[in-house]
Amino acid sequence: MQYLAVPFNPPASRDSTATAAAADLNALIARHASDGWEFLGMDNHSTVVPGSAGCFGIGATHPYPVTVSIVVFKK
Repeated sequence: MQYLAVPFNPPASRDSTATAAAADLNALIARHASDGWEFLGMDNHSTVVPGSAGCFGIGATHPYPVTVSIVVFKK
């Protein structure tokens, strides 16, 4: 059995809706289903992007959290 993990990043804007995100997910599932992949589910994974000390503190950045959605298929 084969597995495929695909990132899913619905548009995030003030005008985006749950309906638009669902339509994007449906299109992603349909596209992979046409290649023989069966949708298993979607998971969210969180991590922290490390900050940077910059050069002598100039341009320093703080660490920040990032969450990514992964859609999983099997064949």
